[in-house]
Parts: sequence; structure tokens; C-alpha cells
Amino acid sequence: MATVQILKDLGEHMGLKGTELRDFIKEQPGVEREERNQQREHDRIQQDKLGKFRLAQMEREKEKEQREREEQDKQRAEQDKQRESEKEQREREREKEQHEKEQNEKDREFEIERMKFERDKMDFELQMKATEVKKANSEKRG
Repeated sequence: MATVQILKDLGEHMGLKGTELRDFIKEQPGVEREERNQQREHDRIQQDKLGKFRLAQMEREKEKEQREREEQDKQRAEQDKQRESEKEQREREREKEQHEKEQNEKDREFEIERMKFERDKMDFELQMKATEVKKANSEKRG
């Protein structure tokens, strides 16, 4: 707040005299008070704007973080799904290989049995021929 002497000097410098000078000096504290009030109001508005800006910025950051978390969760879920799919595929392949091994073993056992049967048949036929030959030889001798 300006002193009375400074206000008087300022008023005189502006060319004010007498009643005008006195009114000027009386009005100045009110003008200064009004200027301070206006400055406080301006500062409050600026603080409100700054607060709203910071709040909006924080909300945008939270939303961004939420989107990033959701994207990471989505990627993790996709990776889990892919791993599960790969695991199921490996299991199907293992089961298929196992089934093929079992089928090959059955085929091999069947072939062994068929060959045994063929051998037994040939043995039987040989015995029959041998019996026929013995019989024919005994008929020739006898």
C-alpha cells in the first residue's frame, strides 16, 4: 500500500490539485484493495484451472495405464491360449504316435501269427508227404 506522501506526489505529478487531489488520495486504498481482490480472484481461477488440468492429466494417465494393463492382460490371455493350444496339439500328436505304435505292434503280432500258421501248415504238409512217402515205400516193400 502506497503511503499518503507517495500518493500526494503522484497526484500532483498527474496535475491534480485541491479536492481532486484529496479524492484521489482517498480513493487509492480502495482501488488498491480492489486490485488485490481482483488479483486474488485471478490467482484462484488460475489455481482452479491448474487443478482441473492436473486432475484431467492424472485421469488420462490412469486411463492410459488401465488400457496398457488391459492390453497386457489380453496378450497374456492370448499367450496362455496359444500355449494351451500347443500343449493340446502335442498331446494329440503323442496319442496318435502311441496309437500308431500299438497298431504297428498288433500288425507285427498278426504277421508273426500268420507266419507261424504258414510254418505249421508247411510242417503239416511235409509230414503228410513224408507219411505218404513212407506209406508208398512200405507198399513197395510189402
